[in-house]
Amino acid sequence: MKIVIIIVALLALIGGGGFAAVTFAPSMVPVPVRTLLGIEVSQEEMEAAAKPSVTTLIDIEPITIPIFENGTVDRFLVMHVLLEVEPGEKQAYVNRQLPRLIDMFITYTHALAALDVAPGIQDRQFLKERLLAKIDETIGKGYVVNLLFSDLFERPLS
Repeated sequence: MKIVIIIVALLALIGGGGFAAVTFAPSMVPVPVRTLLGIEVSQEEMEAAAKPSVTTLIDIEPITIPIFENGTVDRFLVMHVLLEVEPGEKQAYVNRQLPRLIDMFITYTHALAALDVAPGIQDRQFLKERLLAKIDETIGKGYVVNLLFSDLFERPLS
């Protein structure tokens, strides 16, 4: 009898915890479970859930970008980027497009620094989101899954 009461109590706690998670923190519940439960799922969440299960990293040599202020070089931004891609054809395509991507990283980072857009190049998440959007514009959507910074720091000129 005690075992039955313990099992019922555990099931009630699990059910209550699941209900609380779905009600108060729906982003914690995986997309397929929310879809089964009939909870509305945004398009962005569906795309995020559709990410590939197997990926590989393409290591790009560190890029040193001069940051100008008042017409002279004030400091250098050193950016070491890893691109997460699906292995196979997409990886080969991204490897062929690396010169274009490196050029885009340099050009776009110069533009962000020159425009002095808030939060700017100091905020890694902002820079990552902007570079991912530019990667999709440059080589096409769906080739790069994620962008990771191995190193990102500013070095003064002197």
